[in-house]
Amino acid sequence: MDDVRRAAAEAIRKVRDQVQWKPGKDVIHLKKRQAMGHLPQSASLTDYTALISGLVKNPKASVFVYRVGQSLYIAVRDSAGNREWLVIFGLTGIMETAFPPHDIDAYLGHPGFTELGTVEEVLA
Repeated sequence: MDDVRRAAAEAIRKVRDQVQWKPGKDVIHLKKRQAMGHLPQSASLTDYTALISGLVKNPKASVFVYRVGQSLYIAVRDSAGNREWLVIFGLTGIMETAFPPHDIDAYLGHPGFTELGTVEEVLA
């Protein structure tokens, strides 16, 4: 588990330094969040990026590792506004998604999610 914590810490640092998406996926995800009412229609990519950045920079945010087959992803849970958000990214720091699940506890209760601690604890 120590290797996973080190990998999670490195991935968090990468996202904290710069929110990066696979080419073209940033706009697709922004439009999806707007269409679902998670973000206002007036929200820009800069606004979405700032939201994500703020979530992963909160030392008290919860960090999970999500295992899909042999692949590992990092999930950060924190609140923004009146919603709890989940930010999911790969070990390389490349974003997968950021959204407010309808029932975040049920979402994180799926097999494959393991809580690692807070951002502060993982980065220590």
